[in-house]
Amino acid sequence: MNQRLSDALTKVRTTWSTFTAGQRVVTVIALVVALVGGVAFFQWASRPTMTPVFTSLTSQDAGAITAKLDELGTPYELADGGSTVEVPAEQVAKTRIDLAAAGLPAQTENSQGYGLLDQQNFASSDFQQKMAAKRAAEGELQKAIDSLDAVQKSTVQLALPDEEVFTAAQTPTTASVLVTPKPQQQLDTGQVEAIVHLVSSAVPKLVANNVTVTDSTGRLLSATGAAGAASAIGDQRLAQAQGLSASAQQKIQAMLDKAVGPGASSVTVTADLNFDDTKIQANEYIPAQPGAVPVQEDTETEKLRGNGQTPTGGVLGPDNITVPQGNSGQSNQQYDTEKRKTINPVGTRTTVTEQAPGRLARMTVAVMLDANKSAALNQTEMNQLVAAAAGIDATRGDVVKVSRVPFDTQASAAAEAEARAAAEQERQNQLVELAKNIGLALLLLLALLIGFRKSRKKTKTVEIGDLTSYDAEPLPSAGGSTAVPMQELPPAPAEYALEDDEMPVIEATPIDPQSEARTQARAEITALVDENPDEVARLLRGWITERN
Repeated sequence: MNQRLSDALTKVRTTWSTFTAGQRVVTVIALVVALVGGVAFFQWASRPTMTPVFTSLTSQDAGAITAKLDELGTPYELADGGSTVEVPAEQVAKTRIDLAAAGLPAQTENSQGYGLLDQQNFASSDFQQKMAAKRAAEGELQKAIDSLDAVQKSTVQLALPDEEVFTAAQTPTTASVLVTPKPQQQLDTGQVEAIVHLVSSAVPKLVANNVTVTDSTGRLLSATGAAGAASAIGDQRLAQAQGLSASAQQKIQAMLDKAVGPGASSVTVTADLNFDDTKIQANEYIPAQPGAVPVQEDTETEKLRGNGQTPTGGVLGPDNITVPQGNSGQSNQQYDTEKRKTINPVGTRTTVTEQAPGRLARMTVAVMLDANKSAALNQTEMNQLVAAAAGIDATRGDVVKVSRVPFDTQASAAAEAEARAAAEQERQNQLVELAKNIGLALLLLLALLIGFRKSRKKTKTVEIGDLTSYDAEPLPSAGGSTAVPMQELPPAPAEYALEDDEMPVIEATPIDPQSEARTQARAEITALVDENPDEVARLLRGWITERN
């Protein structure tokens, strides 16, 4: 074992001695990088998986918890700006138990919720009981709001007035909520409305319009009163109108792109929504059908009979006395009458129509077509197609206008040409970067090849006549005998000896001048690379850059 280690060290020292200064620097850097990478990989592979043990902590609670973890010797990490404490996943349960035994995290009065009611005793006054109930309700609401994904911390304050004898003098119940969103998150309109309705539904006699929601930056999310509620949902209504306009515009644009081609039309849609909450009640009276049974029918009959003298007529005399003109007589008098009153049933129909807020009140559509590409299209048909695609209703006062105008394509053509030029430049930059990387790789390969050639043991060329002696130690032969120096070898037998005139003659091969010049140039380049490898690498890199 020791012999193998010694041989390995000897081989390493021998190889190291053949390296040039540049090769030694590269080797040392490679070893350092490999060592650092191995250490980093080992640390990453052996790092435990961290899991949150507590979130949404205050700075005081986070400080107390980290101090306790240091005391327990439990590794931890802080996240979310110090409001979240993470420990190894396998130690989460034990850590929570240990921290709970130490009373961490500390709870405020409101965060205890209904646990405050357990602390009341028979000696508590009526005011203390009311305040405890109020704080308990605030704590429970705070817990519910804190459970939302986008909320890091919240504070709830309730204003519960005393009951009044007269309803007109009763003060309404109000509530205010202060929320702190999680980092890089914002509460949208739906989440704010959820908080408002959550609070209003949990407190008796609290309406949603009397709940105010504010974030930690002082931005009003939901205000009390009808005006405040309308202001809070203004963004939602605007988004609803814009969404309806965008949907209609997209449908019309897709249809026109197929008719005249992309870029040959422009569509603008404006939708007006009515957010009034309207309720209409109409009463309609329906006459009775023929043959219907009357509700009430009355009949009144009157008959009169009588006998008497008929007065004799005449003229007035001098003393205003009537002067008879003829004889008087008798006559019979008779009077008959009948009254009938009939009340027929009358049907009643009541219609209640409720119009929800957000209905479409009016829509206007403006379309521009490129005159150069839409000359073959019929104007009337285009108006009808656009109106059908947008769902135009003339009774609402909707307007559709389709016009043909010549489009200015110079700007779009210039932008397209600029985009193509930018793409071509990006492609060239990528090719240059690729060429640089390939050049560096080739230079590195060249340096390795040069180092390999330098590391090989150089062979010294000598003349045959100079091999008269061997200065090294005798080498063992295959048979186990020891090699003998050349001068001690016995002469060859006479029968095998050659005369001078019998020696073979080898003709010399003529030397090509160009081949000799190339060999000399190659030798000079090799010597230059061995002496100044950095200068040669810089020169090759410059040639590659100039070619690209």
